[in-house]
Amino acid sequence: MIRKRKSVALLIETSNAYARGILEGIVEYQRSRDHWSIYLPELDRGANPPSWFRRWNGDGVIARIETDAIAALVSSLRVPTIDVSAARRVPKIPWVETDDRRVADMAYDHLREKGFRHFAFCGPKGFNWSKWREEYFRKRCDTDGLACSTYWTSMSRQTTSNAMNSTQPHKPQMEDWLQSLPKPMGLFCAYDIQAQIVLDQCRNLEIQVPEQIAVIGVDNDSILCNLSHPPLSSVIPDARGAGVYAAKLLDDWMNLGRAKKSNSASLFSKSSKLLEPLGVEQRQSTDITAVTDPNVASAVRFIRDHACDGIDVSHVLQHVPLSRRKLEYQFVEAIGCTPHAMITRIRLSRVSQLLRESELSLEEIANRCGFEHPEYMSVVFKRMTGISPGQFRRSKLA
Repeated sequence: MIRKRKSVALLIETSNAYARGILEGIVEYQRSRDHWSIYLPELDRGANPPSWFRRWNGDGVIARIETDAIAALVSSLRVPTIDVSAARRVPKIPWVETDDRRVADMAYDHLREKGFRHFAFCGPKGFNWSKWREEYFRKRCDTDGLACSTYWTSMSRQTTSNAMNSTQPHKPQMEDWLQSLPKPMGLFCAYDIQAQIVLDQCRNLEIQVPEQIAVIGVDNDSILCNLSHPPLSSVIPDARGAGVYAAKLLDDWMNLGRAKKSNSASLFSKSSKLLEPLGVEQRQSTDITAVTDPNVASAVRFIRDHACDGIDVSHVLQHVPLSRRKLEYQFVEAIGCTPHAMITRIRLSRVSQLLRESELSLEEIANRCGFEHPEYMSVVFKRMTGISPGQFRRSKLA
C-alpha cells in the first residue's frame, strides 16, 4: 500500500542562524523518514505569510508565529501547528523554544567566572526572549549583590541587513551609555547581531574589548561571530534540537485519527518544551581574567588550563602561596564560587561537549575530563543537570 505523504508548511525565516538551526533539525528528523512534502517560503523575521498560504490545504505547520497576521492565518487553518517562537501569540498550541533562563545563567556564569563585578545588558525592546534574558540576567546579578545596567534598543526585526539601520537613531545614546559604564565590565547582549553592533561602537569609541568591556552574545552564528572585531563569544542555543523536537511533536499529532486530531491541541500543548542551551563558545571578546588579586588570577588561569587533567584544590594550592581557607575566601569574593565548583563546572562543560560531538564511551569521556571513574562522573553530571549522561546524549541525537 502506498503511503500518502503529509503536506507540511514551514513558516520559519532563513535570515538568522537560530532559525536555520531549527530548519536543520526538521530536515534531520525527516531524513530518516521521508514522508512529508515540505513547503518552505523564503522569509525574513516578522514578514507577512506568503500569498499562497491562504489557499494552502495541508496537514500541518511549524511556524515562528511572531506577527498578528501569521497568528490569525495559522489559527484559521485548523490543522496541527507547532510554534517555535517565544512571542506566544497563539498560547493554546504547543510551543518549542530555548530556555531563556538558562541562556542568561550561562552568560552570567561565563562572565562571573572571569572575575567581573560590574554587569550590563543590551537588547531590543518588544521581544519576549530579549525581555526574559534581561530579567533572568538581572536576577542573577541581584542575587550576588551586583548592579546591572540595561540599555534597550528598538530593533523591529532580527536580521543582519537592517540591524545597523534600526539602531542608528540610538547611536549617540548608546555611545554615551557605553562610555558611562564602570570598567572593567561584563556585557551580555540578547543576541549576536546586537553584540556585533556593540563591538562596532566600542571600536569607534576606542573602548578596549575584552580588557575594558567583555561582550557575549547568543546564537553562536559562527560567520557573524568570527567576522566581529574581536571575534565574539556566544551562548549556543539548541536550535537543531528544537527543530527535531518540533518535527516529532507535529508528526505524532498529524498521525492521530481525524476524530482525535481536532480536539488534541490542549493535549499536545502539554508537550511544549524549553530546550537548554548547549554551552558557551568562547572567543576573544571575553578571553580575559578581570581579577585584580594576582593570586586569585593565577589560580583561575591554572584551573582553566588544567581542570580536565584530574586536578583538585590541593594542586591549585601548590600553585599559589595561600592557605586553603584564604584561597577559597578570596576566590568566592572575586569569582562568586569556590575553586572546587569552578573545576567541576569546567569539567562538566567539557563532558557535555564530548557527549554532543563525539561517540566516545563514558569511560573515555571521564578520562578526558579529569574524572577517575565514569560512575562518579555520571553522578556529578546528573546532580548538576538533572539527567544522566546517557539521557543527555540520547536527547541530542534523537
